[in-house]
Amino acid sequence: MARISTYTIDSVIEGSDKLLGTDANSSSALATKNYTIDSLKTYINGSQSTAVIPDIVPLGFFLSVNREGTAFEKAQVRTLAGSVLTNVVLKSSTVNTGADIYLNTLGTGQVFLIIRDYNDGQFGVDFDFQAFADNSATFTGVLGGVTYTGTVTSFNPGTLTSDSPAANDSKYVTSGGNKFTEFCFNVTLDSGQTYTGGQVAFTSFTFLTGAQQVETQIVGGLKITRGLNIEGDVVIGTDSPDTDPQSLTVHGPIKIKDTEGSIEFGDTAPNVTLTTDGTNLNIGGNGTNVISNDTRFTQDIVKDTDTTANNGRTIMGQNSFTAINTDGTRAVLSSTGISLQNSSGVPTGAQIVPVAGNPSSLSGLTDQGTLSQLQVGADYYDLPELTSGVAVALPGLSEALAGPSGNITMGRLFYGIRQSNGALFQAATSPASFSGITISSGATSVVLSSSNHTAIKTLFDATPANQALYFVESTYTTAFPSVGGLINDTSVNIYQIVSEVQSNLSITFGKQGNGIITINTSEFNVNSEVFKLNDIPNASKTNFLQYDTSTKAVSHAAINITAAANGVTYDFGGNNDVPVASINFDNLQITAPANGQVVLKQGYAYGGALTANTAVDNFKHYILDAISADRTVSLPAGTAGNSIRFTNMSSLNSTGGYVASSYCWTINPNGSEKIMRSTSLVLDESTASFELFYSDATNGWIVNGLS
Repeated sequence: MARISTYTIDSVIEGSDKLLGTDANSSSALATKNYTIDSLKTYINGSQSTAVIPDIVPLGFFLSVNREGTAFEKAQVRTLAGSVLTNVVLKSSTVNTGADIYLNTLGTGQVFLIIRDYNDGQFGVDFDFQAFADNSATFTGVLGGVTYTGTVTSFNPGTLTSDSPAANDSKYVTSGGNKFTEFCFNVTLDSGQTYTGGQVAFTSFTFLTGAQQVETQIVGGLKITRGLNIEGDVVIGTDSPDTDPQSLTVHGPIKIKDTEGSIEFGDTAPNVTLTTDGTNLNIGGNGTNVISNDTRFTQDIVKDTDTTANNGRTIMGQNSFTAINTDGTRAVLSSTGISLQNSSGVPTGAQIVPVAGNPSSLSGLTDQGTLSQLQVGADYYDLPELTSGVAVALPGLSEALAGPSGNITMGRLFYGIRQSNGALFQAATSPASFSGITISSGATSVVLSSSNHTAIKTLFDATPANQALYFVESTYTTAFPSVGGLINDTSVNIYQIVSEVQSNLSITFGKQGNGIITINTSEFNVNSEVFKLNDIPNASKTNFLQYDTSTKAVSHAAINITAAANGVTYDFGGNNDVPVASINFDNLQITAPANGQVVLKQGYAYGGALTANTAVDNFKHYILDAISADRTVSLPAGTAGNSIRFTNMSSLNSTGGYVASSYCWTINPNGSEKIMRSTSLVLDESTASFELFYSDATNGWIVNGLS
């Protein structure tokens, strides 16, 4: 055999040309074989049943695809099977995207589909073409007003020969100066359908059976010299970023133009997404936004659940924090305090300003004892204390705790929420009780052993917020209710521990629902929707408030007051310092006190000028005015000593001149009572002034001082 270099070069390669090689499966001495170019092409395309060249090509090879001037340079491509897709997007009549789908036929009668991909990722990038044939994909479409249905029988890949491809082979085509890819599939139409026309585009088309989705993986560098449109997911790096870190470097903006695009952090919930409505950046998802570096905001931060202005918002501004109610009223927290404002931002009522005082015993702070003074602005205020250690907020406020009615032994302890009629049980303490703690009758404090005091102090200091530490008597062994259940202080004695003193190992407590609070002030205004007075006697008494348990109303009956002169004297007839024996309030006028002094003066209250029939009252002075018809005055029931005054001016004109009246006033007594022993009194003298004084049943009302 001659040296290979001595053979001439075949400048025209044909499919029937032969290559020399060795059959690896032959043990014969004649293992040297010839192979045609066509057979090698068939093997590479994978049409034989034997193993083919894998779709992963080793590094060092590259594939360069030029289409419309774009280039995937020095890149390695492979396809990976994914989920099933069915959608092929047809090209819009106005936008040159998607794909055109044509129906055509060979002269042999073979019908085939042509899908012209416009390289926008709607078809060529998304489908494994052979899968349409493997799945026997079915389709339906409208062409020339006729609906065609059928089944894909094969995918026809492009040829690698220099020969002109067949009409039903996949290939590149040039149209209008642009290059497109046409993917071709042999199909059979359903029974009763035939097609003999040329290449005509479908006006609507749908694959009823899907094909495998593919991904394009680039191994090596990727350079894109024109725009890149991606409609699927983009993954940078692997699932092990710590061992195989990858990053995306962008020398320009990342544009999320509308609601279809988003940036999502995290594969599974909780995660965080960044989206836009075209104007604003929206941060969503159910994950938590954690900011660990210094952050600066140049605009206000607004918490708003809807788009309605002033409809319940929270605003963090430059030096303030504003909470806006749904009615527009607000509270503004700033360095100067808390300002309560109306919907226009105008302060309303008293404002809250910073207060300096002794801190309470909190974690991380030094116990400064009970607060004894408050500083408000430049002023200081002393705060007296109640027995429980609570500062007295009202002048003259005092309190006395209540102890047990007899000697007791401390029982179980628990945490609860104070109620007007007991406590809502929250949790039993651990330990639940202590031995050897006896409490004398009426005592509100007890000195403990060192160990017991330490243990109870630990429980007291651990009292949850808005709760209190309680104990019951040892005789109460009933199981505590479930969380939130009421322990009624009328059925069991419960004691609230209000303070402890380390220096003498004592605790102070009071029986819930008992004790006395005294308010020595002139006014006590309870501005509350509910005012509970649980121990007011539910009975009608002359000297008690009455509490209606059904309506929750508080009322009172008439109060009888017995008073002594207490050294009061009067001056009459030159006699000084005569003791007051009695005071008759009849025929006296009482002036409401303006300065705390009650003024009593003799006289009649003015009853008004009468022109109509009227029922009159005792100890009032009435004017009987001019009338245009006869009128009557009705007297009240008479009691000895009652008095009423009248001035008849019915015949006096506006200037005081006398004009005789044609009409009269008549005064009638009550029921069968009398006036001057008569049944009525007719005032025919229309300018008279007089007093009616009730004497007794026989004489009735007596006319006095007629003038």
